[in-house]
Amino acid sequence: FSMADRWIAGELQRVEHAVAQGFAEYRLDNVANAIYAFVWEEYCDWYIEIAKVQIAQGGEAEQRATRRTLIRTLETVLRLLHPIAPFITAELWETVAPVAGRKTTETIVTAPYPQAQLEKVDPAADAWVAQLKQLLSVVRNLRSEMGLAPGERVPLLTLGDAAFVSAAAPLARALARLSEVKVFDDEAAFD
Repeated sequence: FSMADRWIAGELQRVEHAVAQGFAEYRLDNVANAIYAFVWEEYCDWYIEIAKVQIAQGGEAEQRATRRTLIRTLETVLRLLHPIAPFITAELWETVAPVAGRKTTETIVTAPYPQAQLEKVDPAADAWVAQLKQLLSVVRNLRSEMGLAPGERVPLLTLGDAAFVSAAAPLARALARLSEVKVFDDEAAFD
């Protein structure tokens, strides 16, 4: 599993915890907001985009891990959301559950409700994805400030954490529309 796979699994544990807390406090608004924020801001905005790159460019094991993470996360979100949107989740469950490896005789009503396992949160993966988000945000802001067309591929020349930038380069090239990523050891290389 990649850093992004481990990160989204940790984020899912956090949202499961927030949902349990919302139900315990009888705050369905907090339950709905926690699920909504996770699905749109983390799963759709970030993880699915990262997963596309991992599936397109990764090896067989990475592709399999990414597909598994995608479907397991979606299946868990459906179970989390079921008390709030039962008809929609029941309909989607029929398609998603078999792909996620659930028994065909099990319904979303009889499936166990997700319970947070905060020990699955990976601080290293959290830090890695936070650094990736920051890198992509800076690149996108620079592209905007320079007036570059969204589809125009440009190189990224950078100083800093060479190990991180090298590991994140395939994602950065795809998600920030870069032609190449080069890491330099010192500022003298730019002259």
